[in-house]
Amino acid sequence: MAGAAIAALGVVVLVVAVFALRHPRGEGTVAGSDTRAPSSSAPQPSTSSGSAPSKRVSSSAAPTSASSSPSSSAPAAAAKLPLVVLNDTTISGLAKQAADTFQAGGWSVAQVGNLQNDILSTCAYYDPSATGARASAELLRHQFPAIKRVVPKFPELPSGPIVVVLTPDYPSG
Repeated sequence: MAGAAIAALGVVVLVVAVFALRHPRGEGTVAGSDTRAPSSSAPQPSTSSGSAPSKRVSSSAAPTSASSSPSSSAPAAAAKLPLVVLNDTTISGLAKQAADTFQAGGWSVAQVGNLQNDILSTCAYYDPSATGARASAELLRHQFPAIKRVVPKFPELPSGPIVVVLTPDYPSG
């Protein structure tokens, strides 16, 4: 009896811990909702009718690579569309490091830069209006498992068919 009570208590503690880690400010989410939290920078104007999360993006152009070597274990139907790589960490140069890795894997990188936002995990954001962008983002994720999610872009991200946002869970070094 005591063992069952301890096991039940352990499950409750585990559920609370997982929820606390996923929502550190006590903010809940609904399935399919945007899980980003606004950063502390000044609000940016939005063209949508709702409020938009604030963010700060700085970027620099990076050389593009025209090579495209297909991966033998990746889906072959998707094209490797150009990437924008943004660093949402305090690790200096992480976007450039990741861009070099992606280019070595046959991807072209149109832009690298920084982002200040509360992105949960490293993610490939795709432009739903760009033909093949979702399939290309899935191909990228398949090739680079450090990319945890593939989801549609939010308006505050720079233009491009795929924007990769690196968070502290992305391996550096």
